[in-house]
Amino acid sequence: MNTSSYADKIDSFQTTVANLEPDLAKYAGTDGLHAQLKALLMDLRPAHDSVEAQRGSLRVSVQIRRDLAIKSGKIHRRLASMVGAHTGFDNPILAAYGITPEDNSRRGKRLTKEQKEELEKAAEITKAQAKAQAQA
Repeated sequence: MNTSSYADKIDSFQTTVANLEPDLAKYAGTDGLHAQLKALLMDLRPAHDSVEAQRGSLRVSVQIRRDLAIKSGKIHRRLASMVGAHTGFDNPILAAYGITPEDNSRRGKRLTKEQKEELEKAAEITKAQAKAQAQA
């Protein structure tokens, strides 16, 4: 039998102890080992149950921590926004508060509405020219 979990191992050990007990007299020298295994099983099963209970508690604790971290992150972003609104979002003093100042140097340039319309018209003209060349 392939035992892959502690519960399977404990069940296997328990089966061996229970099934071998009536026939111990047939096998010389097994009394001591049988008694040791039986005694260890008395401690092993509660230890395993304790681990499983703690594993369940860990899952609950991890979920609580995750929820608290998400709520904290939302409040931190709101607080950082409010402080940034008062001091300026690129003010270096924000770093002293643990808030990252905005760095707009890598942000792309935003086009105005008129510029976007001009680009769309140019794209339409280019498509029309490409279509005319394909037909010719």
